[in-house]
Parts: sequence; C-alpha cells; structure tokens
Amino acid sequence: MFVLPTFGLGVIASPTAPPPSFETAALSDSNSQTSGTNTITFTVQPGIDISAGDSITLAGLTGSQTVDGSLTLSGAGASVFGSAGSWTQSTGTLVLTVDTGQALSTGSDTVITFNLQNTATLGSSGVTATLNGTGHLQTSVTGTVLDTIHDSTLTFATIQVFNNESDFINDTGADDYTIVHAKDTDNLCVWNGSNWVIFNQN
Repeated sequence: MFVLPTFGLGVIASPTAPPPSFETAALSDSNSQTSGTNTITFTVQPGIDISAGDSITLAGLTGSQTVDGSLTLSGAGASVFGSAGSWTQSTGTLVLTVDTGQALSTGSDTVITFNLQNTATLGSSGVTATLNGTGHLQTSVTGTVLDTIHDSTLTFATIQVFNNESDFINDTGADDYTIVHAKDTDNLCVWNGSNWVIFNQN
C-alpha cells in the first residue's frame, strides 16, 4: 500500500517592519567668531510619535567650550523637552527627553534653539551630528555648525585720512589693519602686516 508523505508547514511568521528614520533632522548656527556665543537651531520631526519619558540624542557636536550640564532650550518647541537638555562636552552630546504630558509628534517640524560657546581656535571647519531616538534608526543630521572663520580678538583702528597717498604709502611701521583713506586718489589702504593693500573706490 502506497502512503502519501505529509509535510508540516508550521507557522509562518509575518515580516517585521524596520524602525523608521526621522523625517526632518537639521542644524544651523548663528555665529562663526572664535569664543563667540553660538545659537544653534535644531529642527526635528520623527517618523513616529515619541512619547513622554522617551528621548532623542544629538551626538557629534564636539569642539565647543560649553562644559557639562543642563542646557536651556528656547524656541517654539522648547516645552516639548521641558525647556532643558542634558549636555556632555567631550562627546558633543545633547540628550532631549520628552516632558510629562508632551509628545514629539510626526506630521510637523519641532524647532528649538540652544547656545554653545565656540572654540577659541580660529579656522575650525565645523562639525556635523547624528540623531538617535526611541524607536528610530540613527539619522545623519543636515548642516554644519561650530565653525570659526572669524577672529573675535581682531579690532580695527579708526580710519585715518591723508591728503596725499604718497605721504604714507612707503610707511612700513603701521599697526596691523590700520586703514587709511587717501583723498587725492580716493583709495582705501589697509596695512596687512607687511605691505599696504589698496582698494580703489572708483
């Protein structure tokens, strides 16, 4: 007698959907002077709502002079996080915890601002950040912040006026960044430490 074999199919598991990414994650800043107070604007929108007690973490904001502690948040969305975030200087990490009775909602952007003090080193090209959050994939944040392309210690002398450019153009003892207006040529002349740089206004 021939018996047909039987096969147990078992239970087929349904596929698991991967966690979402953030819909919006962007940074911008306001100040590129060395040691300047730099207002950072952070715009965020999650892929799914993030509930009270859960958190999001910005990482990679290294190079500032702002020491560890609580950062005050401002902007329209500050209350979502209780108007404060936990800052760690060495890793450039800001942890934002959704406050009691609040939610970080999808469907529209939430915008906050906070202040960091720029490095004292001139020429920093700035940094970018990553964003992690409860139930979300890590997301690269758009925007470069904390660059220092302007020297806050640089001061400019009051513009001096000479009737004739020849009266000063051979003077090599001027202070750096001395600015002179020569009335006869209408040139602005700036001493750069080694020679005069002439800007013709005509």
